[in-house]
Amino acid sequence: MTLVPGAPASRLSPETRAIVALCEDSPISVAEISARLHLHLGVTRILVGDLRATGQLDVHVLDNDTPDPETIMRVIRGLRSIS
Repeated sequence: MTLVPGAPASRLSPETRAIVALCEDSPISVAEISARLHLHLGVTRILVGDLRATGQLDVHVLDNDTPDPETIMRVIRGLRSIS
């Protein structure tokens, strides 16, 4: 998700302001927003949906739903190294 330039930020709750602030610098996933703000993923999805509906955020969907096998292997190796 990315912030829509020039979108009005008036009357936002503290949580939605925090989401907008996270999206200002670079695209970020809903899961990462949820983790950084310590919000339940379902709550974050609703807040992001509200921001999208009001034109505050653009949501970008990846074209490729299939993860790269090398990425999966890097994740597995990383998980093994911390266990």
